[in-house]
Amino acid sequence: MVPKFQWRRIGGVNIFELHGVFTDPWVSHKREEMGKILGDDPSRSLLFNVREVERIDRPGAEAILEMARKAPKGGILGHNLSAYFVAEHINSGEPIPIFEREGEAIDYFGKELAFSGRTGGGERRRFPRIKTALAVEFELRETEQLFCFEAAVLNLSEGGFYGKFLDSKTEELAVRTLNPFDLKMLNIRLRLGEAMLKMEGKVLRTGVESGEADGVAVEFYNLGAREGEGIREFLSKEGESSVFKGGNDE
Repeated sequence: MVPKFQWRRIGGVNIFELHGVFTDPWVSHKREEMGKILGDDPSRSLLFNVREVERIDRPGAEAILEMARKAPKGGILGHNLSAYFVAEHINSGEPIPIFEREGEAIDYFGKELAFSGRTGGGERRRFPRIKTALAVEFELRETEQLFCFEAAVLNLSEGGFYGKFLDSKTEELAVRTLNPFDLKMLNIRLRLGEAMLKMEGKVLRTGVESGEADGVAVEFYNLGAREGEGIREFLSKEGESSVFKGGNDE
């Protein structure tokens, strides 16, 4: 199968999602294409998603590692044979982290992911919010089926959050299943420092409505005293300099 890749940029992180067979003789051509994209701004970090790579050879692994090492911060997302093969070519002293889950990548890249999304033009909102980069998990139960998602929270307030998906399959599942007009509640797990907050929420809009294909805005519902206090403390600790008006949550 001819290899393909999808490219997206979230904040200060370029994400290449590879598909198919990443082997010679295709590697050089795809590497050149990706290099042209990175040439626009080599200062950004780089994440390779190899979850959909069916097979990879030594030139493919070396191309990924070389590009990741040239970035200010590089990483690989995957938990399959392709990821293991790449890992075998990582020499000691040249650490390139490999993440099994999106949340691990979000924690690693941190606020490099945060500078993304619309910030509005000073419109008034009920809650102040801050730019951040937090891993969030949320799920929706449809009859007997449970849909689970991981996303990067890019801004947070007491009222809710706006997040983006690092993985296109997660994004596609979200677009298909998260209906802003549906009254079903999401079960949300958000880690703030050492605390894991569990709460409910409702989708306000997805990328289909906002024009940003990889985004989702969620409003908190029935926020408990512990959860509300945890969010307020986090917002306060992050500092007033991070608060901005406008944004994608309510």
